[in-house]
Amino acid sequence: MGASGVKTYLGGKRKFVAISVIFVIGLMSLLLFIGGGNQDVIKNKEATKPDVADLQTIQPTNTPTPKEESTVRSGIRQHATLVKVVDGDTISVSINGKNETVRIIGIDTPEVVDPRITVECFGKEASDFAKLTLQDNKKLLLESDPTQGERDKYQRLLRYVWIDDVTDFGKLMINGGYASEYTYNLPYKYQSEYKQAEKNAREAKKGLWADDACVLGAQVSPSDTSGDMDCSDFKVQDEAQTYFEGKGGSPTNNADRLDSDHDGIACESLP
Repeated sequence: MGASGVKTYLGGKRKFVAISVIFVIGLMSLLLFIGGGNQDVIKNKEATKPDVADLQTIQPTNTPTPKEESTVRSGIRQHATLVKVVDGDTISVSINGKNETVRIIGIDTPEVVDPRITVECFGKEASDFAKLTLQDNKKLLLESDPTQGERDKYQRLLRYVWIDDVTDFGKLMINGGYASEYTYNLPYKYQSEYKQAEKNAREAKKGLWADDACVLGAQVSPSDTSGDMDCSDFKVQDEAQTYFEGKGGSPTNNADRLDSDHDGIACESLP
């Protein structure tokens, strides 16, 4: 091979090597670029991926469990205006313009309005205390209890009664010895409190638990024991209304058919 041929060969080889080097450098740059992009994608995914510790702190705390929901729904309260005290454990109220008879949950007072039986020991005192207490506090708060149902067999609303939104009237009656604790069937919301209140009243011999309560208490026989009264059996409307409400009378429950127009007011023709 001549000198010119050698030069040509070497020149071609240098070009090949140079091209190869350039190709390798370009390929490596491309691989690095692609690899860096993937790392950025991974980093971005990791950046948006929530940390396990964060998940523990952002658990939904405002969504109640079924148990919590039942607790939230228990004790629904609504305001009412006192219309009349029937006796120590039963009142008549107006709710949004509609009259309702309310049987107070968890208490029982001596009977005064049932014409089938005599007025029971300390019944008048219990009724008088209820009137004195509630007639000065006509704005009441009623609280339901899902464990007791909405109404009793006489269609009376079953409610706790609160005075000034803070004083439990039922417990107040028990504390003073004007009522005893009463569980109809199932345990109710304030049962333990009411039982303790009765225990305290018994030990202190308050009200109907006093040694001489039944000596001092009124004992009155009813004028009629049939349990089915007519308007002619009453002298005044107030007397008929007390009897009507005592038997659970309401616009939807016409006790003894004393409410001919079903407005919740008995014997309207009486004075």
